[in-house]
Parts: sequence; structure tokens; C-alpha cells
Amino acid sequence: MIIDFFKRGSNNGDQPQAMSDTAREMVEKCKFPYEVFPEGSNHSDIMKRYEEKLREGKEKGFTPVIVPVDETLEEYWEIFEDEEYSLEDTIRGASSEEGKKFLHECYEEMLDDTSMSEEEYAGEFDDEPDAINHVTAFMEFGAPDTLETIIFEVPTTNPWEVVAYLPFGGWNECPNPDKMVSVCKYWFEKYGAVPVTITHEIMEMSVPECVSAGDALELAKEHYAFCPDRVDQGTRTGTISEVAASLEVSKIWYFWWD
Repeated sequence: MIIDFFKRGSNNGDQPQAMSDTAREMVEKCKFPYEVFPEGSNHSDIMKRYEEKLREGKEKGFTPVIVPVDETLEEYWEIFEDEEYSLEDTIRGASSEEGKKFLHECYEEMLDDTSMSEEEYAGEFDDEPDAINHVTAFMEFGAPDTLETIIFEVPTTNPWEVVAYLPFGGWNECPNPDKMVSVCKYWFEKYGAVPVTITHEIMEMSVPECVSAGDALELAKEHYAFCPDRVDQGTRTGTISEVAASLEVSKIWYFWWD
């Protein structure tokens, strides 16, 4: 079944969709059903279509993912032709236990590199937290315009598997795809977290409910272990506690690896 999906692709329409050369390369490499939105499309239109595909996917057996057209990601997807990369093995080797263990070990290693206590390392935050409730990875940075964007229909009903079908990572502090799959499985089973957007450096996930105050700090530590830039460059205070406060009021989890 996996091989069959890699061999076919469709825009789900009778007429070919206009797209850039990079977008064409991306859909040809993935070979999943897709829908393309030109640059400057309305954000709400893209999200409305995504929500429609979420409902459709539950009946037809796919998970939609929003992917802005990205030259670096398109080049990374040469991995599909790499004999060392196996979609089946990446998915088969994933486990929640390994995901949780990976995050714990990363965090402990980061903590050990400092002379701080856990409390000092987490820091303090007593300001109004930022609520993140909209995905933005397909928006032009610093502008209200959308990028050229593709919604792929990834052939799995397990949302945590999409980072194996649409892989990225393995550079600097961005985890390898196999680690990502295990982490995403762990967070899906514990929090219902679902990847919504993927670029070569960003992943946004949605959760059905905001995290409780009792879970927020431990989850923020996991987010920091998974993506250090979420704290180091994505907060006002540079503290894990600020991320924890944000998680209590956010249904979107944002990760960016510089």
C-alpha cells in the first residue's frame, strides 16, 4: 500500500493546477494527492479547505498536511531515492516510549551542561502569555501574504506518521525523521497532537485542548528538548516557564529550528 501511494499523484481535479517549478518538483517527489493554493491566497480559505480534508480523510483514510512551497524541503526530499531511508522501517521503529525517552535524555543532557538547578533552568515568567491558536508556517515572514501552499493527502490515518511520509530534519539540533516519528507518536497518544504544517525548518501541531497547568511545565521542558529555539529564540524572556504559560492558553504548538 505504501509503495502504491508513492507511485501515484493527483490534484483531485480535471484540469492541471498552475504551480511553480518548485511546487511541481515537490508533488512529483511525494506522489500523494494534493491541492495547490497560489501565493497570496486567503489564509482562511486554506484553513477551511484543510478542515474539510480533515473530515474527508477520516472517511477515506488519509491525513492532510499543509506544506508551503519550499526549495530546501524539495531538495531534502531526494531522501525518497536514498536506499538508506525506508518509510516502512521508520514507521515500524517508532514508539511512544522511545519518543519520551529521547526527549528526557535530551533535556537531561542540556541541564547537565549548566550549573543550574532545574528551577533556575526553567526560569520565571509572570507576564501575560502569548496564545498561539493559528498556524502561520505558510505566511510570508513579517507580512500578511500567504506563500504558495500545497495541502497533501498523506496516506495514513495515524497523524504521527506524516513526518515519515513528509520527512525533514537531521541537521543541527533538528531531530532525524525517525526520532520525530517517535516523539509525534508519544505526543499524539498523550495529548492528541497532530502535525498541521511542515517546512524544512518549521512544524506546527494542533491539540484538541490547551494543556493543564499541572502538565504545562513538563511539556514545556519536552518542547525545549525537541526544539531549543522554541525557548532560546521564540520567547521574550528566554525561559521554559514562558513556554509553559503559553501552552496553557494555546491549541497550536510551534517549533522552529534555526
